[in-house]
Amino acid sequence: MLNSASKEFLEYGYKLEGDFSDLLEKLKSTPVPETGNIYVRDDESFHNCPSFLRIEEEIYGLNKAEIGYCNGNNKLLNCLEYHTCPEVDIALNDLILLLARPCDIKNGVIDSKDVKAFYIKAGEAVVLYPYTLHFSPCMVDNVPFRCQIILSDHTNEDLDVKPNDPKLWKRNKWLYAHKDTNQAKLGAYVGIIGENIEIK
Repeated sequence: MLNSASKEFLEYGYKLEGDFSDLLEKLKSTPVPETGNIYVRDDESFHNCPSFLRIEEEIYGLNKAEIGYCNGNNKLLNCLEYHTCPEVDIALNDLILLLARPCDIKNGVIDSKDVKAFYIKAGEAVVLYPYTLHFSPCMVDNVPFRCQIILSDHTNEDLDVKPNDPKLWKRNKWLYAHKDTNQAKLGAYVGIIGENIEIK
């Protein structure tokens, strides 16, 4: 399987070097549901961590960023989303990211055969480029994952108006769903064809 050190990953993002132990230590105490995932957009308890302040400067140019986490038991692709800002993901334990590129969108849909899986090792941090398509991490060897998520502030907040673009699901979040998902049932734009990839 591809990983963050592979040349292929450079089409989607890059590995962020540094010591993130202050964030990872706090991440250990965040909850993991028995089934499904939990996503927290912004957790103020992380705001004063030196690693977050460094990332806010290095990646976001001192524009305000948010720092939260996605923890859970996911094994499926389900959806792909993109943001107009970079996303920093820091893995507390091994996980897999399923990624696609903007050029993989053809006639408003993405074929899941164009999605690539990347193995991210515990302790690693990666930066996904703006517009890189991604969604929930997937767990490895049935071990629930914990992943720190850093984005520009207000990303993933609920919308207070109905957008003209059916893919705009939340603030700064354009979403493509597979037809066999809860998101599709809730009205998300169905924009993934092919199988709903499962990590086994």
